[in-house]
Formats: sequence, structure tokens, C-alpha cells
Amino acid sequence: MSDIAPAPFIGPFTTARPALTPVSSGQMAKLRTLPPERDAHDAAMAALSAFREVELGGRVTRPAPEGPLRIAAWNLERCLYPEASAALLARHGVSLALLSEVDNGLHRTFQRHTTADVAALLGQSHGFAVEFLELAVMPAPFARAGNAPDHRLGFHGNGFTSALPARDPFVVRLLDEADWYVDAKGGQRRIGNRMAVAATFTHAGQDFIGCAVHLESRADFPGRARQMRFLLDAIEARAGALPVVIGGDLNTAVEAEGGLGDARETLFAEAIARGYDWSACNRAAPTTRPSHWSAGCGTRQLDWFCTRGLRAGEPAVVPALAPDGTVLSDHELILLTLHLG
Repeated sequence: MSDIAPAPFIGPFTTARPALTPVSSGQMAKLRTLPPERDAHDAAMAALSAFREVELGGRVTRPAPEGPLRIAAWNLERCLYPEASAALLARHGVSLALLSEVDNGLHRTFQRHTTADVAALLGQSHGFAVEFLELAVMPAPFARAGNAPDHRLGFHGNGFTSALPARDPFVVRLLDEADWYVDAKGGQRRIGNRMAVAATFTHAGQDFIGCAVHLESRADFPGRARQMRFLLDAIEARAGALPVVIGGDLNTAVEAEGGLGDARETLFAEAIARGYDWSACNRAAPTTRPSHWSAGCGTRQLDWFCTRGLRAGEPAVVPALAPDGTVLSDHELILLTLHLG
């Protein structure tokens, strides 16, 4: 959107924190009184330390097995069900999960740090960075004892769980293609912007960059291409010659049967021109379903992997369902196997 100033590229980060700097209840109360103006938003975002940090925490107690590496990308739609979500990842032998739309300290998901909880259940470490500070309080879907009426932190973002050694995490804050502060859709008034979080991982003696990304849901075709171009520029500046895997919710307007054939989604061609592969990484299938919070997007394929310098195969789309039929997210889980070493 031409009337929105580009967001800064904050990063790469050289120091990870075991926990992000919290926003106090007093700070939150003050932020909620700010005027609905971009200058107020930008000043508030610049003043909040959490937007300049990456959390790297937890401990690997179940290292990745030798051989091919099974990885996942999953938009967890706030992660209302960490236990069942972790169980689904475990059933598919996932050693690296690139996650988007995960909550940390929000009333609607019972104040849990959902990325850290999923990682702990898997015996893995985790990374997390803030996409938005949620100013509005969305009701929890059902009552649970001890759930405070306001946010404990209000952090919503992207992250990863990893059974691999992970180091040097960094964030790419993408160009703004929508405004969630002045023009808050559905009353979701937020401070922040779309972003990606990445780190260097090691498997079979090979270092590679793994990146979880979430492109803007309210962007148009050129807007998504601008965000992808910005992301690739930032990753290439950091990765150098290292192999790269990017996975996440690209919010594409692609019908599953069309695959990469929709020429309007130029983000695919943008990555291909830079040496990234999509064809071996994705199965043509819908990646969205109705959930507790969402009607879904029908037969659209929103979620994708692309790789550079890696041998990839066995892509899969797995229903986001618990064994009892509980819908875990409005996005399906997508899987990929990487061959390293």
C-alpha cells in the first residue's frame, strides 16, 4: 500500500535472549490510550525492546536422528492446543518445525507461551520473535481456571522448534502492506508488522538457514511479491553461500489445482530467479480448513516451502486434526524431507 511507510529491517540479531523483555501492565494501559496515528504506532514500536529481540530457549533432550531430516511448516492459528499440536508433529517425526501465528502470554490462549510449550513437549529447543503486540483482548474460546482477564504479555509472532543445534537467530521485518493499528481489521488493534524469524541449524555436519515466514494476509499480488523480495534480500545478506529453507504462510491466492501456474503470484518467479526451488518442495493441495476461529479459505493453497542449495522431497499436507477430530488450526501442517551431508 503506497500510503504506508516501509518497515525497517531490524536485524540480523547477534545476541539471543532466553526470554523477551516483557511489556508491563502499566505500559500496556498507556499504549491503549495512544491516538490511532501511524506516528504514534511507530514511536511505540521503536520504544518496545521485544521488537528488537529474538528468544532462543529450551533444551534439546531428543536430538534429531541421523539421516534425512523431516521438517514442517505450520500456521498454528494462535496455538490453542499445544499438546495435540506437539503430538501431531511427533507422529510425523518432525525435527524442525517452522511456525507462524503463535501466541505468548495472551488471554485467548490461556496465557501460554505456546512455542516453548510445544518445543518442551517434543524434547526440543525453540525460537520466538514478536510479530504483533496485541492491544485488544480476544475472548478465550472456553473458560479455564486462572486465566487472567488481560494479557500476561500480549506477544503474537513466529518461531520454530528444533531438535537440531540452533544459533545466530535473526528477524526480518517485512515491508508493510497493511495497517493493523490505524485500520485494525475485526477490532484487532496491534503494534507491529509481518516478519520472518530464522536461524542457522546444523544436521549431518551441514549448516543451513531455516526461516519461518508469514506474509501479509491483506496484501495484493504485488504486495506479496514486494515482501518476498525484501525477505530474500535480507536472507541472502545473512546466509551467503549457506543452503536455505523457507517455510510458512505466504497467504497466496492460489487454488490448489493451479500450483505454481498462477502468473499473478510473482513471488514464485522472484524466488526461482534467485535459485530457489518450489517444485520438489510442495504438493498441490489445499492448506486451509474451517476452525474454531475461522471459516477457512476453501481450496486455496496458502502454505509453502522453497529451498536453495538443498535436496528436498516427499512433500506432504497433513490434516490439522487431533485423533478425536479436534481442529488444531485453520491451516494444515505441511511437511518436507531434506537430505543433508
